[in-house]
Amino acid sequence: MITPSQIQDRKSKIGFVVPRYGLDVLGGAETLARQFAEHLSYVPTGEFDVTVLTTCARDLLTWRNEYPPGESRINDVRVLRFPIDHRCRDARLFQRLTDRFNTEIPVRGRGEPADSADQTTWLENSAHSPNLYLHLARHGRAYDLLVFLPYLFGTTIYVSAIWPGKSVICPCLHDEPYAYFADVRLMLHSVRGLMFISATEQALAEDRLGVRHPAARLVGLGLDGVAADGERFRRKFGVCEPFVLYAGRLDPMKNIMQLLTFFLAYRNSRPGRRLKLVLAGSGPLHLPDHPDVVPLGFLDPADLHDAYAAALALCQPSLAESFSIVLMEAWLAGTPALVHGGCPVTRDHVIRSNGGLYFASGEEFAEALDWFFDHDRARHQLGALGRAYVHREFSWPVVLDRFRAAMALWE
Repeated sequence: MITPSQIQDRKSKIGFVVPRYGLDVLGGAETLARQFAEHLSYVPTGEFDVTVLTTCARDLLTWRNEYPPGESRINDVRVLRFPIDHRCRDARLFQRLTDRFNTEIPVRGRGEPADSADQTTWLENSAHSPNLYLHLARHGRAYDLLVFLPYLFGTTIYVSAIWPGKSVICPCLHDEPYAYFADVRLMLHSVRGLMFISATEQALAEDRLGVRHPAARLVGLGLDGVAADGERFRRKFGVCEPFVLYAGRLDPMKNIMQLLTFFLAYRNSRPGRRLKLVLAGSGPLHLPDHPDVVPLGFLDPADLHDAYAAALALCQPSLAESFSIVLMEAWLAGTPALVHGGCPVTRDHVIRSNGGLYFASGEEFAEALDWFFDHDRARHQLGALGRAYVHREFSWPVVLDRFRAAMALWE
């Protein structure tokens, strides 16, 4: 029989380092960090002692300090917050370089921006928290493992260099210019280990970036089934017509403009077919004033899961995903997916699960919506196959076992 003192002696002290953290913070990596921290804290054996180290920022664009600094608890997880120092960055220069990397600069080779000096300038003018860096420099020795995510912020690139022997990066990689930065690839090679959340993400690191770390492991992200009621959503929000759901940040980087363009073209070409596009989330994107486009803003988890259950399909148009939590949550609600064929990660999930369809053009988008309308029984079967895939690959018991196996290598 294991005594409480023996359990205490065996605890692994883990620090999750993430730039933003909170129940009302939108973002896949941030949600991943919160759910992982909470589930490790709740493990009945008490084998993990978890602390989250983060900043006072809530918004990804302004990085304004909105949360108070210091210690707090969120869902019984210890959280230490440190302020962003806006005096040490030029936000306008950072944005100009971001725009250049995304749209203007011709890429060299497999996507690396042409000017390495611009890479350094971009990293230096990202959001930084010197107080967080100093805290971990002084107290990082107390942790058995420091898990950093995502890859491209100062809280990952700078702090993982302080304790590389204790640092595991969960990069949440996308095939984007920043992933090819020399400093990013050096970081991924230099730390204790890498934790990937999808097979496609790991293939990107190994095959495109040339990062073949001997202590890299595919762990995934766990998800819990949640009771959902589609009719409750319809009553609460007054959405009576069939609808396609988008859930996530309303950000041009999520390819929302193409989704809106394809959807409005579909409505114009089929005036007799009743269909709406429901958008659950917040962000800087200006949405068109159209009777069939329904922005609901940020939904609490219960309402969001009800929305999944009520939807004809979840549409995930993003081209840059490393996992896509909303895709898995929709499948758990039994709702099929419609994803962009240009995103390797979400397309791979759909192919492996047979839980939806993918599109590469406006015509294919329209054909997919028509198929969902005209094949209701088969649509439900796709949703059921998606649910089975999530239970098989991404239930928390499965993921925690993978994490334990990886820790045996990293510690």
